Amino acid sequence: MRAEVVRSAIIGNHELVLDLGSGPGTLARKVAAVGGSPILADASRKMLDSAGCSFERVQCVFEHLPFRVGAFDAAVAGFALRDSRDLVCAVAEIRRVLGRKGRFSFCDLGKPDSAVKSVVLAYYLLAGVPLIGLLSGGRAGLGFSSLYETYRLTLSNRQLSTLLRRYFASVSFVVRQLGGAIVVYCGS
Repeated sequence: MRAEVVRSAIIGNHELVLDLGSGPGTLARKVAAVGGSPILADASRKMLDSAGCSFERVQCVFEHLPFRVGAFDAAVAGFALRDSRDLVCAVAEIRRVLGRKGRFSFCDLGKPDSAVKSVVLAYYLLAGVPLIGLLSGGRAGLGFSSLYETYRLTLSNRQLSTLLRRYFASVSFVVRQLGGAIVVYCGS
């Protein structure tokens, strides 16, 4: 899904790309592989330090990006946008730091609009994911049980689309796994 995020952002040579919630730089390396110049941004200094690459790093949160208006050609995020404390403020900040033709592409946990699909996915995240985590990773795998709490707080895909359309001229979703996984592209 991360590769699809980079493809959908249509990153050109030497374009400045903000990798939001960058963690160890997994997505940034994909951006660099297609010629982009990534800047890693994460709230956790520990995650930024673990990047082990030569990219510039900035410790910050989505809601308060320390960059000038229009500083970036594109922004990407991999499974991180949902961690913002104020999603409306975060999206406004992302749009603010993008240039006039800026693009924002991300992949994340989605929430289906269908009530039936939403309940099925909720039970899967509540019981199935921790069980799979336990079987594959032992006690450490139980950490994936936190996805259920995240899912409960997640906007439905329709609500997220409505929010994004307040800030971007075009918004498109690729929906997978009953709507529980999404790749989203936003263009100015």
